[in-house]
Amino acid sequence: MATKNKRTVKTTEEIQLAITLRAGGYSLQAISQKLSISPSTLTRHFSSLGVSKGLIDGDAIDLAKQQLMNDSGFINGLKGAIASSIVDDLSHCAALREAMAITLEMMMNDADTQPTYKARGIAALSTALQLTQKTARVALQADYQPIEQESLPELYIRELTEYDIELMRQQQLELSSIESQPVREENDVIETIN
Repeated sequence: MATKNKRTVKTTEEIQLAITLRAGGYSLQAISQKLSISPSTLTRHFSSLGVSKGLIDGDAIDLAKQQLMNDSGFINGLKGAIASSIVDDLSHCAALREAMAITLEMMMNDADTQPTYKARGIAALSTALQLTQKTARVALQADYQPIEQESLPELYIRELTEYDIELMRQQQLELSSIESQPVREENDVIETIN
């Protein structure tokens, strides 16, 4: 006896995510695998909303934006997923850095390893270090922090005059004469000759 597949109703969040992925250029198969939604169900929803791969019409964009704004659960879930991804990225970076430090120490202490292999290993570790730094900067959006113009001091550049040069020389002489004088302690005895 053949069994008929039971049709499941997809949540608004799942369909919204599918629309976003499709508009972003994902294939039906990729979305189907990612969200566990059959390609025929996706095709039906995409057709009703006017969604196509990498291109979405204005009405569907407005509808998707409105649904996203109305659905705080989806936004909170998305924020949670982003935060989780950032934490994962940073913890992986920390683990990689620790492994690199151990590897570098072992490699440098190994007398049997040829210098050329050590140089290659150091180059590979420096590349990995650079990539972990980049991952951390991207995860924390360190490069996208606005610079506060008010906090930066103003820099004035002008040519020194003869007076400025003479004044600096006098200040240097005063400083050098102060530094060359012996420092007297309280208990020092000063002899005077009469």
